[in-house]
Amino acid sequence: MRSPRIVCALMAVLLLLAPTGVQAQQDYPARAIEIVVPFVPGGGTDLIARLLADYMGKKWGQPMLVVNKPGGGGIVGARAALKDARPDGYTILIDIHTTSSMHIGAWKTPQLTLADRKYAARVVRDPMVFAVKADAPWKNFKEFSDWVKANPGELVWSSVGPSGPSRYTAFDWFTQIGVDPVKTKMVITEGAGDSFAKLAGGHVVMAIHSVAEANAMLKAGKIRLLAVLSPSRIKYIPDVPTAEEQGVMKGVRVQWWASVAFPAATPDPIVKKWEGAVAEMVKDPAFLAGAERISMNIDFLPAAEMRAFVEHEVEGYTDMAGKIGIRR
Repeated sequence: MRSPRIVCALMAVLLLLAPTGVQAQQDYPARAIEIVVPFVPGGGTDLIARLLADYMGKKWGQPMLVVNKPGGGGIVGARAALKDARPDGYTILIDIHTTSSMHIGAWKTPQLTLADRKYAARVVRDPMVFAVKADAPWKNFKEFSDWVKANPGELVWSSVGPSGPSRYTAFDWFTQIGVDPVKTKMVITEGAGDSFAKLAGGHVVMAIHSVAEANAMLKAGKIRLLAVLSPSRIKYIPDVPTAEEQGVMKGVRVQWWASVAFPAATPDPIVKKWEGAVAEMVKDPAFLAGAERISMNIDFLPAAEMRAFVEHEVEGYTDMAGKIGIRR
């Protein structure tokens, strides 16, 4: 049996050999990082996560493991990353409007709040598009909107969760064209990839997602875009007119974005390190070329500005959810 003096000496040696919290932060990252995507592969969140993982893996020489954890409109994966994971910087979330501002706006007691995360930076901001199957009969968004007004019960449309961007956008559209949303049918999907697969297969009539999310199916000739929800046409899809240009909708109240977020207790130096790395990444020619290939609109915001941006969105979506009857 060792004497108490020997045990104390051994503990002292171990403490000297163990890295301090400060040293661990300085050495960060020292091992693989898990990047949580709260949706199925193939959607915009997944695409930007893989671009980011490739860049950061090369920059820091550590594996960046993209892990898809779909379910609950993104909340299952977001909770896993923000509430269940250790706040040590080795689990990050690709946070989007669905899992933050839209979710908070739609619920009086949301499962996740802004207090549950720290933002490092916004990476992407992308407009929404209205998509139908490639061989759909409608020539433009005005014609499609007129058909929906006349046949609301025949409209089956997809949404990523009960409080996702598809639903907010669709309800805004319904309000502006005078359609009772209850008469339409909403189908919940596990992400844009699942949504567009259902659209191409004829299981839904319409899908509303971001430009980047529509890119693969559009290039494959499986879907057709009727309108883009932005103040002006987009460089990636110059032939697609805006909703306002076609006299259907006014203003832009919903937009798609993706950011890097951490559990709230994550040390600030680690979050700051990511903020600086993302700022460098969005200027890197190789990264920008990758974003160009998937029609991703890079729009960086640093941590403090991102926080303010989301806080403003929460106010807007809370008001919007109340007015269109989805706040509960």
